[in-house]
Amino acid sequence: MSDLDLLRSGGVVGGGGAGFPLWKKLSSPAEILLINGAECEPLLKSDQYLMQRYPSDLLQAASRLASIIHATEAVICLKDHYTQQIRALTDALQSLSLMPAVRLHLLPTVYPIGDEQALVHSATGRTVPPGALPGSIGCTVVSVSTALNALRALNGKPVTRRFITVAGEVKKPGVYCVPVGMPVRLLLEQAGGATVQDFRLILGGPMMGPLSARDTENVVTKTLGGVLVLPADHTLVRHAELPLEQARIRARSVCIQCRTCTDLCPRHLLGHPIYPHLTMRAFASGDRLEPSAMLCMECGICELYACPMGLNPRRIQQKQKAELRAAGEKPAFQLKDPPPLAEYHQAPSGRVLSKIHVACYDIPVPKDATDVSSPIVCIPLKQHIGAPASPCVAVGDQVQRGDTIGRMAEGALGADIHASICGTVAEIENGIVVIRARS
Repeated sequence: MSDLDLLRSGGVVGGGGAGFPLWKKLSSPAEILLINGAECEPLLKSDQYLMQRYPSDLLQAASRLASIIHATEAVICLKDHYTQQIRALTDALQSLSLMPAVRLHLLPTVYPIGDEQALVHSATGRTVPPGALPGSIGCTVVSVSTALNALRALNGKPVTRRFITVAGEVKKPGVYCVPVGMPVRLLLEQAGGATVQDFRLILGGPMMGPLSARDTENVVTKTLGGVLVLPADHTLVRHAELPLEQARIRARSVCIQCRTCTDLCPRHLLGHPIYPHLTMRAFASGDRLEPSAMLCMECGICELYACPMGLNPRRIQQKQKAELRAAGEKPAFQLKDPPPLAEYHQAPSGRVLSKIHVACYDIPVPKDATDVSSPIVCIPLKQHIGAPASPCVAVGDQVQRGDTIGRMAEGALGADIHASICGTVAEIENGIVVIRARS
């Protein structure tokens, strides 16, 4: 079985976003492999923990994946203040002989330097064109957790668990090693429960993670990096729950077209022709769509950091982008020169942390992750971009952790799905396989 086949059958997908199948990403050659260790979302510590705990494995994974795409080198990119992780990786490098070679690149401590386009620019000096992917300029970007999952899959161990940061209003915040498919409510119980009665959940990081009601039956997936518990009256909750029509009224009456949302936009600072202030103007008037909204990466800088009036340009960009796609619009964009003094317009991570009022929830990287078990898992057959896997088990089947429970059709975009606990298949419905642990 080829390396790409092992990655596909091992269920390895990107650790965030849409969960792009790694076998497909590595099907195209590239000059440089970049391991994204920025973990730039405030509060999240999982990748920092993995770099500190498994430095040799990460270096070997980087070299192995670089060889698959015929890259000349692999670069592990991490923030310059990750001192413990830098020391661990540097020490491990001295004891390993790797081909292709692996080196470290230290990133500035700004948000969102973990955006793959900002990462590529910092590490290589190359700029990804607007609307394009890093592969268009000879780079492939893989996250820390994805690279480590890949190394295990290449050694015959499929993806069954996920390292997740649990933070906010919980009694025991930290990094947890969690079975895929574990209900989030059970994970919160393992973390001691919420410390406030009225709360909301953010699934992911505080800047980009979607808001979820506390009573929604969410489960841990391969792409979930964080679970944040916030009071119902928190700034982030209020922004997310504001009705869009009210956002339109506020934009029409309060937006002063100061351009701060545009001037601090990370993609604009790279030279991409994106103009959130024009999107605000178009949304307020209600008579047109702003094409540059298609370039929005939804990082939240415009809304949660830049806007002096406390408006919602990120949510408005999301809405206009969705409407442009629904209308079949495919505008073309040309890369421009970065604005003068672009590097001085970046948002320092610590300032972002304070601006969104979550500094009180920040925790150090733990020495050990907390390993948790679950009496039941509800495993989605679609945890990746592309088609869902087809179930290959039946109700009543006994499964072991690591057994394949969902397979992708030959040639389809996706990855296999595996049991994350030992137990009995209790239900297969609505694209979810429910497994109950043996008593």
